[in-house]
Amino acid sequence: FQHPYHHKTSESGCSEVVNTVVLMGSSVDLLFEKRMDLVSRDIINGLPDPLISHILSFLPTKEAASSSVLSKRWRFLFASVTNLDFKSNGDDDVASTSFMDFVERVLALQGSAPINRFSLDCSDYPDVDRVTSWILNVLKRGVSDFDLSLSEYPLPPEIFVSKTLVKLKLGPGNDLTLGEDVEDVFLPKLKTLDIDSVVFEEEGVGFAKLLSGCPVLGELALMNIGWENWKSCSVSVTTLKRLTFSCDDDDSDFDENPNSVSIDTPNLEYLEYSDTIADKYPKVNFDSLVEAHIGLRMTGDQIAVADATFSEDGYFSEGDHVEKEMVGNATDFLMGICNVRILYLSAKALEVLAFCCEATPVFNNLNQLTVESNSETGWDSLPGLLNNCPNLETLIFEGLVHQCNDRCGNVCCCKRPKHPSCLSSSPVKVLKIVVCENDEETMELEQVKHFLKKMPCLEQLIVYFKTSYDPSVFELSKKLQKIRKMASPKCKIHVISQNLSLAFTLPSSLTTRWSTAPPEEEYAPPQEEFAPSKEEYDPFEDEFYPSEDEISWL
Repeated sequence: FQHPYHHKTSESGCSEVVNTVVLMGSSVDLLFEKRMDLVSRDIINGLPDPLISHILSFLPTKEAASSSVLSKRWRFLFASVTNLDFKSNGDDDVASTSFMDFVERVLALQGSAPINRFSLDCSDYPDVDRVTSWILNVLKRGVSDFDLSLSEYPLPPEIFVSKTLVKLKLGPGNDLTLGEDVEDVFLPKLKTLDIDSVVFEEEGVGFAKLLSGCPVLGELALMNIGWENWKSCSVSVTTLKRLTFSCDDDDSDFDENPNSVSIDTPNLEYLEYSDTIADKYPKVNFDSLVEAHIGLRMTGDQIAVADATFSEDGYFSEGDHVEKEMVGNATDFLMGICNVRILYLSAKALEVLAFCCEATPVFNNLNQLTVESNSETGWDSLPGLLNNCPNLETLIFEGLVHQCNDRCGNVCCCKRPKHPSCLSSSPVKVLKIVVCENDEETMELEQVKHFLKKMPCLEQLIVYFKTSYDPSVFELSKKLQKIRKMASPKCKIHVISQNLSLAFTLPSSLTTRWSTAPPEEEYAPPQEEFAPSKEEYDPFEDEFYPSEDEISWL
């Protein structure tokens, strides 16, 4: 049937029609793109000046400055940008001169306009006078966020009497100096202070003067300030909520024991502390501490003495009631953090707890403990530590490989302990283990089985492999299912890698989920062992399959 007005069209005629339509479509597309481009320009140009200036403030200063050539209006818009970020990438005099000229042109263009943030990173030894003039310029304009990283530069006293600074970051730099000419310090609005590799000419006196002039300081970060050469150092700030202190343990210049360190921060809630142990801690006040990451360590000389003093069978023989012969004393510091609720201990901090502590502190409030482990340090201090955490609920191991000896047999499966394991009375409900790539598979399995057999209150075990899809995940899961004796038979077990998650209880079938499609052949598990039938489906699967939030601790 054909419509009465239907006309037959030849193949060539059809081709011409199609080509015409395609050409018309292309023209429409080009017109549409041009129109959209004009519309986009009109949208941006139609925005109010304050909003455009605010948008420009989020661009790198060099890119934002290039917009000033667009028109006279844009020149004035850039002049009102409130965030300036300058970083020199030049290694020669020409590049350095060009960079400094650029900074001066930008500051001249902006005049006396208010400024929010000013960042200057110039590690190629700039002209001191010119840099000082820039700093004074932004201080007069009311800068609130100031970030300065320079080399061989004496900090001008004007920085330390600013009435507008809220956040101040000094360093890193080479010989960035707070000199004796800084007589007065008063920063009434400063809430965040970050100091990295700054030299204090008056040492502890200058440092104490700086802190005393910050009446509302809430966050303090101290990196590589070299206080091991000072007579004493004191951090006394009642308003402080967060404190980070770190000395680079890879730098031989910092491998010395500080003489005296006092920390009086009664309202501190968060602490990161990584340093060699001090000779003494006259005052340690962390009454409000919630979370602490401790990286205390011994010096190379102290480690040598410890290795020569104690036998390979353990730092202290299990069950021997003898006075510890210590190579240092961090007792007062560790006692000072005993109110903490969340605690992270590095492998070196475990070593300090064994060699340099008169008695293990009692952590009555601790409910989460993370322990770092490596092949160079033992678990000698773990039995006493776990025994002194009566309310511990979550225990996390970052690695299981450690130096084996008689003493750690109380916690691990290396050697048979002389006395009942401290794990048998452990209140821990959740055990999380991060398995590193260099961990020995045999130790992984035996240690995990040991935990399952000894910990009576365990409700959940999570083993996380720091690798992509790996057959060892299946192997561990399969072997764990063969365990016939567990201290807590209702414990739910998760074995996780980056692409794979296996979950089960004992006894039960294994449920499997991939974040990406599993390989089809090489690593495919046997159907009868890993793919439960409908009858074997575990009704609790959704309950104990870990979500992204549940493994956020990783």
